[in-house]
Amino acid sequence: MDQKLKCCAVCAAEHGHELCEVRLQLRLQTSLQFVRFRKRINIQRPAPPHYERAKVLKVCRPYYFDPRKGMALADLCEKPIEVEPAVESVNPYERILAREVLNWFNHSRLVAFFHSNPISADDRFQVNIMLKKQNMHLKQYGKKVVRMALEETKYEPVLTLFTSRNVMVFSEEPQVAKLLKLKKRMPQFILMAGIVDDRFMSVNEMEKYRNMPDLPTAQAGLVAVLNSAAVQLTQNLMHHQQTLLGHLRKHIELQQKLPTEEQK
Repeated sequence: MDQKLKCCAVCAAEHGHELCEVRLQLRLQTSLQFVRFRKRINIQRPAPPHYERAKVLKVCRPYYFDPRKGMALADLCEKPIEVEPAVESVNPYERILAREVLNWFNHSRLVAFFHSNPISADDRFQVNIMLKKQNMHLKQYGKKVVRMALEETKYEPVLTLFTSRNVMVFSEEPQVAKLLKLKKRMPQFILMAGIVDDRFMSVNEMEKYRNMPDLPTAQAGLVAVLNSAAVQLTQNLMHHQQTLLGHLRKHIELQQKLPTEEQK
């Protein structure tokens, strides 16, 4: 210790008192390094605290009053709480959209329901142009608007289809064949069902409907079948009379030939 003090005195004489204070601080400063000698801490089973600390934690533990203490069994019965249903506020613009949706359903002979997958704006624009050329219209409305428009109408069963992002295609004519052909060119939309002439159809039924002839051709075929039945009935009723008439004509011809042969 005497040597250290002598060295400090020499340094103070040579380099000044400030440098000596710095060296003393560096020599007397102690370095601390925290070392954990345990393994990793077990959170589920922590080690018990020190006895004195445990007493303090016990005293500081919060105490909660039990509201059910001392209550009778009848009072402990949890009765259902009647909650009044929240009244949804209806936006006037949503009412306008709902009337528009119902108008599309009432004035369209073909309504197709598609599930919409992610699609870019450019692809959607091309689909709109493709359908517009065939006099079809692609529309998309929210579930709330569609529910407001179709509740308590004959189209109410289609509300079960609106569980995710859906689009609808409307057409004034039942162009089922053209729609199924265009469906192959828009893979982002998946056909789920449709309404053709106020009849709800699945995809398979729409495929069968496409293979059927149009209404004028079917009506002409029906008229031909009805006429064939009437003609067949008339022939059956006139069969015996025509047979008898033929036999009489044959008999007359034979009677006319006999006098000519006797004259010869």
